[in-house]
Amino acid sequence: MTDIENIIDDLLNAEENVLGVAIVGKNGSLITQTENWDLSGDLQAINELLNLKLELGQKGITSISLQGIKYMIVENTEERKIGTNVTGKGHVIIAPIPIGGTGALICYINPAAGPRDALLNVQTYALKLAPLV
Repeated sequence: MTDIENIIDDLLNAEENVLGVAIVGKNGSLITQTENWDLSGDLQAINELLNLKLELGQKGITSISLQGIKYMIVENTEERKIGTNVTGKGHVIIAPIPIGGTGALICYINPAAGPRDALLNVQTYALKLAPLV
């Protein structure tokens, strides 16, 4: 098992509200993902969100579709991008690696939980991935 796989396993064990994980490298390619969440068809939208640098006052991208589910972007900062599905199909946290970078730890969050419930763990594990992606 690689260091990246170990970090994903540790995250899944530490945070029960993370139900799916994908990692995108700095070059925009999919490094790995959990078996239950296939984002290979959504890389263009993910990379567009990661590479868009917002100027002060800019709204930027307002939604992203992953696996056919549309998430409204409710927070878009260099540290995190949080999306919520308004029909109750869950949330997504995209934690850029490194902070403000073009790689990312992307997590699908349990619909029964709020995305902020898992945010600290997701961001902590994104930092652990920084030297590896």
